[in-house]
Amino acid sequence: MSATSFMDQNDEIIWKKIKQKDSKAFESYYKKHYKAFFLMACKYLKDSALAAEVVNDVFIKIWEDSEKITINTSLKAYIYKATINRSINELNKQKTQAQQINNLNFIANESYELQQMEENELRVKLYAAIDQLPEQCRKVFEMSRFEEMKQQEIADKLGISIKTVKNHITHALKEISRSVDKFMILFLLIIKNIFHF
Repeated sequence: MSATSFMDQNDEIIWKKIKQKDSKAFESYYKKHYKAFFLMACKYLKDSALAAEVVNDVFIKIWEDSEKITINTSLKAYIYKATINRSINELNKQKTQAQQINNLNFIANESYELQQMEENELRVKLYAAIDQLPEQCRKVFEMSRFEEMKQQEIADKLGISIKTVKNHITHALKEISRSVDKFMILFLLIIKNIFHF
């Protein structure tokens, strides 16, 4: 079927010139009809900058691919349809991007909540493990970690040797590490700061 069989004579002449890469004919047609196509794109996109981009892309595509394009209606109708299709594609792309952002936000929130749950579970295990320590051992550990007292200060206050203080702290850490088992690595990383959350 002829590319111009349903065009009026004026359209047929302009289209033939465009296919022959007549830049003046192309520019003249662009300037004459741009506003109508732009308003059509704006109607769909509600965004003047994006609408301008869409229309320009349609015209660039027509200029670049004119030799391969077959038009069975009028040139104007062809560009209208191309502009509408491109606008709808942009809307679908925006919808997909918005959905992707929502999905990423959901994943981030889920990850944060899971992390909070794990940290809370670790805290519970730690405090429970500390409560299970022998009284003197627990007291030394709490003075060291809660009150941030130096080993010599603990020894002086409790009337025991520094070696005994060190032994209590070492024993406490071993007992607590057994209780937190699968959280051992995390525990070792945060034990010094766990009481400051």
